[in-house]
Amino acid sequence: MDFSPTIIIKRSSLLVTLCGFLLPGVAVAQQYYDPGLLQITIDRKPADFQSGGIRVGGFALRTGVEIALEHNDNIFYLENEEISDSIIHVRPWARLRSDWSRHELNISVFTDIGRYDDFGSEDYEDWVLNLDGRIDVKRGSSFNYKASYMQLHEDRSSPDDVGGIAPTQFIYSGFGVGYSHSFNRLTAALDFETIDTDYDNNINGDGDILDNQDRDRTRNALTLKLGYEFSPQSSVFISAEANEVDYDQEFDNNGFARSSDGYRLRGGFSCDMTGVLTGDLYVVYLDQEYDDPRFNNIDGFGIGADLVWMPTELTNISVRFVNSPGETTQIDTSGYFSTLYSVRLQHQFRRNLLAHVRFSYTDNDYEYTGSGTAALNDNEVIRAGLGLSYLFNRHVFISGGYIYEDQNANTPIFDYTTKRWYVTLGLDL
Repeated sequence: MDFSPTIIIKRSSLLVTLCGFLLPGVAVAQQYYDPGLLQITIDRKPADFQSGGIRVGGFALRTGVEIALEHNDNIFYLENEEISDSIIHVRPWARLRSDWSRHELNISVFTDIGRYDDFGSEDYEDWVLNLDGRIDVKRGSSFNYKASYMQLHEDRSSPDDVGGIAPTQFIYSGFGVGYSHSFNRLTAALDFETIDTDYDNNINGDGDILDNQDRDRTRNALTLKLGYEFSPQSSVFISAEANEVDYDQEFDNNGFARSSDGYRLRGGFSCDMTGVLTGDLYVVYLDQEYDDPRFNNIDGFGIGADLVWMPTELTNISVRFVNSPGETTQIDTSGYFSTLYSVRLQHQFRRNLLAHVRFSYTDNDYEYTGSGTAALNDNEVIRAGLGLSYLFNRHVFISGGYIYEDQNANTPIFDYTTKRWYVTLGLDL
């Protein structure tokens, strides 16, 4: 998270977000959230405030826990009749990383336990287990692997939320394997990944079952990537992905066939000027075609970026642009093209006093194919926040801040504004 994992209230996104740091091998679930939130509490600690962890044989073990108090003025993300509540979060985590001369193995676990002061029905326990690694074959050649299992809950702000008496729970799991080989300056990599999403049914206030089984699906993807290094710090790359999304039920509860096949093409530039600029900048084109002949394709161009810029030793700026097709069960809607622009800044006022600033804009463009007025054609989400972190030593810190979020959709039922204050105490062993 940009300022604190506290932002994880009702947001599977934030749990998956932390996984982006704690669990680097996992491919995050494409839920209705801002991927730019997938950040740790403190982006980069000064060297003299970094915990060294514990040596366990050929591994380095890092573990910790965060205890957070948050106040949210609109916990159900409603346009009117806003309801506020305070939430306590307890988030223990552990990460085990190998320190071998050859091969690599990492195992991570993270848990987020949320308890509401007034609305106990919103309580949840999310957890994630992940492993990833590499098997070196010879110089310049290696196999890679990853696997993950997540028990999460759906964000109340999602248009696909069925409005049950408690947040909808779901299992997100998958694995991936790949092989890469370098031919002098040219590197080729082939990767396969499968991801399964399995939603639980819910119950409404009258005790009736709310069926979520038509949302269960599996996504398989095969990606070929070629990169050419024209200097020690810079390279160009192209990649092509073919994917299929297979829903467990041939037709959803509204009679639509939502399975699809698609592809994604990327071409761009990678740089690794350590201490100055690292990351990727690329152009992407994607196309997703659906089994149901009534559905239009989701396609389009976008600019992608995942960059970290350090203009000074005291300041680092993270830039993230993401384009992806999104799954939905909105009636007469095949899916949506999601575009995110996110910027996050961290600055050291002192070695142990850090400021955090973030801003993001997300546009979700739905492909509506029905007649009359669509339930949802388009929505835009703006998120902004400020925060401060104080580091007592290598092991203890405290963070606090303010988050503003506003969603504007073509139909007012999906509009909302939330304002959240939080304070987090973190222990890092």
